[in-house]
Amino acid sequence: MKAYVFSLSPVEERFFLEWEDQHADDEIKYTTSPLTDDTVDLTKGFDAVSVQQMEQIKDEKIYKALADNGIKHLAIRQVGVDIVDLKLAKKYGIVVSNVPAYSPRAIAENGLTGAMYLLRKWGYYHRKMRRGDFTRPVELMSDEIFNQTVGIVGLGRIGSAAAELYHALGARVIGYDPVYNASLEPFLDFVDLETLIKTADIIQLHIPLTKDNVGMFSANEFAEMKDDAIIVNESRGELIDTKALIVALKYHEIGGAALDVLEGESKIFGRKFEDVGSLPEDYTELINMPNVVMSPHSAYYTKMAVKNMFFQSMTDIQRTLDGQAAIFQVK
Repeated sequence: MKAYVFSLSPVEERFFLEWEDQHADDEIKYTTSPLTDDTVDLTKGFDAVSVQQMEQIKDEKIYKALADNGIKHLAIRQVGVDIVDLKLAKKYGIVVSNVPAYSPRAIAENGLTGAMYLLRKWGYYHRKMRRGDFTRPVELMSDEIFNQTVGIVGLGRIGSAAAELYHALGARVIGYDPVYNASLEPFLDFVDLETLIKTADIIQLHIPLTKDNVGMFSANEFAEMKDDAIIVNESRGELIDTKALIVALKYHEIGGAALDVLEGESKIFGRKFEDVGSLPEDYTELINMPNVVMSPHSAYYTKMAVKNMFFQSMTDIQRTLDGQAAIFQVK
């Protein structure tokens, strides 16, 4: 197998070397840079590429260059494939795969952690304590999770894991998904999206981004939510209208937001800013709110998940090059 790995992060290096040790006959090269029009020529002489990046791969020139270079498989080391143009990949005969289940619990647990932080009002306490105020005002009395109704939007592998976690803590769990899954009945009640939005105390998003659901949570949805409800986004930032979210938080139309993703996050996440004053205004406003907790698209970031992302990606490449169907091919 001859494969080129793009955007290899420092934490992936140990798993890159582990794969090499186990597959001595493979020729694998890597770069820390993403796959772009400027780097696509690195793929000459290889059969497949593996990427994990936020940069879009939508330019037809990239797909033509990949095909001309002999690339047969484009493996995405993540769940979301919205960075890829599947029609162009098909046009140039390139198989696309992703890693849909590297560790569903890692992401589900991160969402639960954010929800609990907000439910117990830690952000408000932290702000007060930094000012030397260690009192417990009435308005900061919190609720317990078993008294909450949790709504999960999207009941795939990650959403299902989230439902099981909340159910185990005693919460009432309701869920919305266009596809009914009877195996989830022990953990939740299926409802329509409107009922979920109006009923849930905590709403957690676990759905892929499509052109049809951009901004699916905006001013109208926030107005329908309970005024103390918490929204948790572990999927894609563009599912939430950020400006509408800021307004809803400022004017207490909702209670809080736990965000692992953010609209336009590729300009921020994964980078270090020496001048924090240069950060986008929306991010700065959100991060300074006591009823917001954020992480830099790091919900997946566990040892098990990172290894699984790399190994599953490479395994599917191997299958394609051996004439077998990729286990996680995206069509």
